[in-house]
Amino acid sequence: MTLKINRIARYYDSHEIEGEELTQSFAHYAAIQELIAVLEWLFDGETVGIVSNVNVYQTEYEKEKPKSPDIAVIRGLVIEERTSADNPSYWIGEDGSPPFVAFEVASKETWQNDLEIKSEIYLKIGIREYFTFDPNDPSVWTGNWREENRLVGWQLDPISSGKYRKLKKDGAGRLWSEQLQSWLIVEGQYLRLYTRDGQRRLTGLEAQTQQAVLEHARAETQAQQATIERAKAEAAEQQAALERAKVEKLLELLRQKGINPNDLILDQLLVE
Repeated sequence: MTLKINRIARYYDSHEIEGEELTQSFAHYAAIQELIAVLEWLFDGETVGIVSNVNVYQTEYEKEKPKSPDIAVIRGLVIEERTSADNPSYWIGEDGSPPFVAFEVASKETWQNDLEIKSEIYLKIGIREYFTFDPNDPSVWTGNWREENRLVGWQLDPISSGKYRKLKKDGAGRLWSEQLQSWLIVEGQYLRLYTRDGQRRLTGLEAQTQQAVLEHARAETQAQQATIERAKAEAAEQQAALERAKVEKLLELLRQKGINPNDLILDQLLVE
């Protein structure tokens, strides 16, 4: 992607946005970091960027107020190529397509905007799915929003183009994300993602740890099997040794009685 040589000096890339939350709770921070880690592993190996609170612009107006989702999932974005101080924000159109999924994590200061305003904002910039959830228990949501059990999602309506439709939960209270091919479930202070068949999507560290545990268990099983095979071989050898000892004892008894075992073997061969 070719960037303009002279990018607009965005006012809000260097100035605070009035009325925006400038701090976050530990629950808010932990929920965001956990979800980012899961999404990074979900799209591992794909050219998909997972960003948090990055300014997103649409127009060439230098004082356009940016949209800054807690988490934005952007196809075609290579974050390692965007670390220059001269390129701190993301411009839809010039830098690439809009995020295809966005998340907002509720706080006491922002939850109402997340639920009642940002869905319209994210619709206008072309985000295909938008989810907001509350990591606080009890929920900071009030009124009818409490009935949503701390999770709400919107999706571009495939029938009525240009509009969001509010997603319906299934009987277990889950939301299905077409873009992430995952069930979304609030568990404690976290928003968990599950595969269609109910397997929880892991972070990269969890997946690597799980793989290491499986490999260790596999190695232990192989070692145990090798031990069993050695024990079987030793038992077979001991049994063979006992059989040889019995034969030797029998041969010795024959010799003591003046019978040559070789003659018996010869006689048997002649009979046959």
